[in-house]
Amino acid sequence: MLRTHRPSAAFVLAALLLLPAAAMAQTPASRVLFRVFLSDGRVLASYGEWARVEDRVIFSIPTRLTSDPVELHLVNIPSGRVDWPRTELYAESVRAVAYAETRGEADFSRFSAEVAKALNDVSRIADPGVRLVTAERARQSLADWPASHYGYRIGEVRQALDVLDEIISQLRIAVGQTRFDLSLSAPLAVPPPPPLPPPTDAELVEQLVAAASLSDTPGERVTLLQSVVRLLDRAVGLLPDEWAHRVRQSVMSDLDRDREIERAYAHLRQRALDDALKLARKGDRRDFERLRDRVKDEGRGLGGARAGEVAALLATIDLQANALQAREARKQWERREHAYRRYRRAMNGSFKAFSDATVSLDQVRTMAGPPLHTIGSTTRRLSAAAVKIGKVTPPPDLQAGHALLRSAWELAGNALRLRSESVSINSTDLARRASSAAAGTVMLYHRARADLATAMAPPSPR
Repeated sequence: MLRTHRPSAAFVLAALLLLPAAAMAQTPASRVLFRVFLSDGRVLASYGEWARVEDRVIFSIPTRLTSDPVELHLVNIPSGRVDWPRTELYAESVRAVAYAETRGEADFSRFSAEVAKALNDVSRIADPGVRLVTAERARQSLADWPASHYGYRIGEVRQALDVLDEIISQLRIAVGQTRFDLSLSAPLAVPPPPPLPPPTDAELVEQLVAAASLSDTPGERVTLLQSVVRLLDRAVGLLPDEWAHRVRQSVMSDLDRDREIERAYAHLRQRALDDALKLARKGDRRDFERLRDRVKDEGRGLGGARAGEVAALLATIDLQANALQAREARKQWERREHAYRRYRRAMNGSFKAFSDATVSLDQVRTMAGPPLHTIGSTTRRLSAAAVKIGKVTPPPDLQAGHALLRSAWELAGNALRLRSESVSINSTDLARRASSAAAGTVMLYHRARADLATAMAPPSPR
């Protein structure tokens, strides 16, 4: 079926695919410039690809393209201000041009040679079915090429597919396929539009001003505006005088306003820090609260232009307040430390008595003991300790934990008594009640010890 009055399929496809690309080659760009399209319609140039990090977009905007190396300024703007569909589509355009100027022709030459070889092999395959499958496989590879290679040489690919579709139709007739889609060519991916030309000096000025208006970092905004002034000064005579004068006046006004705001915030910052240091030496928590309220009021009075700086200042005030609170807590603990030591000495014997009894209480809990003749001695030791506990007067802040200890002691005596009765009358029900009481005793005791240890621990320096 490949014997027609036209040249062979391999020859036709090779002629289409291996045509030199000189006619479609573009002048190589000396600078790889992406674009960041803003939601309000403005456009910013990005030297190299932009980076999207959480809710921010970071890229380098050129301040002068004619110098070598290129003068750049790092920009950091909110990602919510970016028109992402347009920005990402344009990035594909730039990548397509870069691909065409670097690897495109070499990749396409290798690929087209492989396709031509596969089709040349078709004419030597005797089995019509195998010949059809081979041709269809070659067609699929050809159709897939543009989508994964930025639409490079898509015109030649379309022409080659038209020829190949006609040949495949003839091969299908040869194997007896009478029903098939006459439109074999699926729509190919449309190559992205060509990139924009490099921005002029006037456009760079406008882009730097736009970037400054989006910046929420005072220092970055000031440096961007200063870059605009330098660019205007360098381009004297190259830009329209009236336009350059108007832009310069606007930028200088913005710089003066930013400097005035900086002076006001610096004054607020210095006064607040000085007051916080004084309060840290002699003050209380309420004084710090009043200082915080004053800083927030003055920040609002300045227009709320630097909420981040106010937040940082409030955090510094809180650190000073926390340091004061930590020192006060340490002083209070030092005043109570003697009472804590006295309490520990008074309780050490009782704590040891309960610790010795935990073996018996655990046996009661698991209903595995203890022997009846040992319960009495354990009970007497716990009772004697309970008497001592009743005579101890804990410091006020330890009274809750001490009351919990006394409850644990009472519950321990009840557990041992129930266990003794269960053994005497061989009662499983009493043994279970004793087990529950013993479990509650141990849990209550450890909870009380933990609460006491926490209350008597020295405060953390933090």
